Amino acid sequence: MTALPVARARSAFPAAGRWSAFGGASLIFFFLNAATFTSLGVVLFTMGADLHWSMTQAGLSFTVLGLACGLSSPLGAIAMVRLGGRGALCAGAAMLAAGFLLASLSQSLFLFFAAMILLGIGYTLGGNVPGVYLLAGWFGRGASRTIGYYLMLGAFGAACGPPVVVAIVHAVGWRAHWRIMTAAAALIGLVCLLAVRDAGPPEQDVREAVGSPAAQPVWTPRQAVPTPQFLLVCAAMIATMTSVTTNSSVLVAHLVRLGASETTGALVLSAGAITATLIKGASGRLCELVRPSVLLGAGLALQAVGCALLAGAHGPLQQFASALSFGAGWGLAFVSCTILPLDYFGAETGARVLAVVALLTTFAAAGPLAAGMVADRTGGFAPIYQVYAAVLALLAVPCALMRAPRTAPAQAVAAR
Repeated sequence: MTALPVARARSAFPAAGRWSAFGGASLIFFFLNAATFTSLGVVLFTMGADLHWSMTQAGLSFTVLGLACGLSSPLGAIAMVRLGGRGALCAGAAMLAAGFLLASLSQSLFLFFAAMILLGIGYTLGGNVPGVYLLAGWFGRGASRTIGYYLMLGAFGAACGPPVVVAIVHAVGWRAHWRIMTAAAALIGLVCLLAVRDAGPPEQDVREAVGSPAAQPVWTPRQAVPTPQFLLVCAAMIATMTSVTTNSSVLVAHLVRLGASETTGALVLSAGAITATLIKGASGRLCELVRPSVLLGAGLALQAVGCALLAGAHGPLQQFASALSFGAGWGLAFVSCTILPLDYFGAETGARVLAVVALLTTFAAAGPLAAGMVADRTGGFAPIYQVYAAVLALLAVPCALMRAPRTAPAQAVAAR
């Protein structure tokens, strides 16, 4: 395995252009993760009490946001092709600003749900599909490590968001918080407009880099999606995000049932998230040294070990060991699943395929519901962790042995 086969040699682009594109894409991705999913619960605690919403009504906003983000995933690929990477990021910032502004005006659940829909669409347009496409075009054969840093910064935003939002809400209230987020989104959109530029058509750059128009197969999304490689990547990402979503939702309750304190449960959850963040930063470089499919298999195996340990984690040592194993596997699997479609199908098609993967991972939202149903029937969450461990372990071997498709389908070039 070598680095991503995309884009021209680095010397073909000014360094300032590469790093301003990285800075703009990373800034909006950091903000997305800081200001949406991980921070929403902080605002809802105050907002729901003020507007007299029930916990069910307030919690439904998470579902609306998740569904809007997942179901709008194809828009990321469409915007990437029609508007380019910069245009997609700017459109995402505009949708975020509109969503935050609408949230600040909310008096009813209907208006707030409409705001969540706008935020979900903004997350898609400003998120990792256009961002990865943009970075793959600029950084060429060094894109793997850059994408790893980009994903790490996004994860770091998710860690930074909640305490910042707590401070803002306590200082000025929830309506002012949403207005501050509106201004921040508009400012970030302006930064992306001024600082970010697109590098050019990645597929053409591939042929220039290798010296022959026929040296690299040309894929279309329609031909890439039925391949076993796509199906395995998709299954791995769904399994990863389902286990991550479930773990975030039930870990504290699960460990409390096993005798731990709530504080210990929160620390274990944080340890896994921090581990995943750091591993994401290192995984991009690892993808240049080791086949990403091997790293994907290792990531799935580490998640399986973490889930198996969590199923019966009665002591602090086993609890923190499970968090470290799960977090490391999460980071490896997430980055590998992002790199592999680019590596196999090229930058443009690979990024569009990632949008399909993101759409299908909407099913991960069912994980916490399944965990709750299992807990109601069995009296605990251990069985769901055991099921996740088995599924992740079964996927690990075929993913680790996976190789790139040998050739593009016949008539692939004509189909484009």
